[in-house]
Amino acid sequence: MSEQLAIDPTSLVFLPLAEALLTRGELANAYRVARRGADRHAHRADVHDVVARISLAQDDTAGAERAWRDALAISADFGPAHRGLGFLCYQQERWADAEAHLARARQLNPGEPSLEAAWAALHQARAAATAPVAAAEPATAPVTAPVTAYVTAPASAPAAQVAAPPLNSGALFDSALGDSSQVALLLDADGLVVAGTYATADGTDLGAVIGAHLSGVSDEAERAMRHFGLGAWTRILLESEAATLMMSPAQEGVTLVAAPREVPLGFVRRTLDQCQVLARRWLGEEA
Repeated sequence: MSEQLAIDPTSLVFLPLAEALLTRGELANAYRVARRGADRHAHRADVHDVVARISLAQDDTAGAERAWRDALAISADFGPAHRGLGFLCYQQERWADAEAHLARARQLNPGEPSLEAAWAALHQARAAATAPVAAAEPATAPVTAPVTAYVTAPASAPAAQVAAPPLNSGALFDSALGDSSQVALLLDADGLVVAGTYATADGTDLGAVIGAHLSGVSDEAERAMRHFGLGAWTRILLESEAATLMMSPAQEGVTLVAAPREVPLGFVRRTLDQCQVLARRWLGEEA
């Protein structure tokens, strides 16, 4: 594709090329290819969508928003732009904008699972964020607790109910996952499943298999960080054709969240943060 683009710079082959580079994690090259393509084909909404998704992968949320708005200026009913802006505004807690864009995305792509999950999470988060704060709420509550509370619990739930660890280890992360298509596991140093489940659509539990494959990842990460003098590791991201996996250290093991590739990384990061809070409480690291 690179050779074909070099021969004909006006070719639309830059679109699959940019997608391939994005999938491989070559973000700088992907952005350069997409940006040059956008300069030549500024009338195409799908081109701006590619630029937006690459910008978001680079944590350039302002650039992603500009590109998606450029796409909507070309086609007001371009679903991917409404979807992207809906997820982005949700992450930034811009509730009204998120609701408007997700509503339009749902109309354009009815029944799409990740949109339905985002729609439900948005209304839970918006209701909880605007609810009165109970006077009895402890002043020393962890700073991450409000994030877990407003996404995973009804606004009327007592603060103690949100903080209480589940008795069933398999359901430890249910409050953070909700009805989404994501799954979560707590693994020990040997890759054994301590809590959570990783079930397929047919009910098969892949937790033990996933844990076995990922055993030792934490140790390898620590060795790599020591080698380069970068301090302690805080998050690992693995991307495959089928799923995105993200993990954080938990005592000697890891907390793991897996999601379909279409789920934005920001959503996966937020879910992992919530699951990490639940795991630490369950392990007795937090009150």
